[in-house]
Amino acid sequence: MFFKSKGIQLGLIAGVMVTLAMAASSDVDGAHTNALLPAEAEAPKVVATSPEEAGRYLVIVGGCNDCHTPGWGETNGAVPEAQWLIGAPVGFQGPWGTSYPANLRLTAQAMDEEAFVARLKAGQGMPPMPWMNTAQMADADLRAIYRFIRSLGVAGERAPVAVAPGVQPSTPYISFMPVMPETASR
Repeated sequence: MFFKSKGIQLGLIAGVMVTLAMAASSDVDGAHTNALLPAEAEAPKVVATSPEEAGRYLVIVGGCNDCHTPGWGETNGAVPEAQWLIGAPVGFQGPWGTSYPANLRLTAQAMDEEAFVARLKAGQGMPPMPWMNTAQMADADLRAIYRFIRSLGVAGERAPVAVAPGVQPSTPYISFMPVMPETASR
């Protein structure tokens, strides 16, 4: 069969190759094995014109600015990029105590890329930071976030130190403590 478009020809050839590769990775009884195609072996990641642009996108859609950029929510994201990710003195209080959004610009400047990626992969830190989400991210995306944050340069001050459970913070805070309505206890 002859097609006038090379794109269609290439698409058909690629489709046949994928089908053959999938068939080759099946057991005799047709069950799929754990063999991965080259395209499947690499974790999904954001593709952009540069790692910094991918990182910028991930910071926005990942909600990093929601906590780490003062005024982000109140202005519907209209904070100049020069003020992004400088941390905030407003804490988050819960059973863990009171934690504060770190100044990611100072954090990234003080760490090398490997340490930054390892920290986000380890998923160890205080709530409400979604460590369980960063632990699932592709290394390439975490590297892109690091490079974007580093590209912003140094700005701002360090966030306040976390406060232990049961200790009243001296800064404003948002409570993450569950409240049982009176009607539910009747």
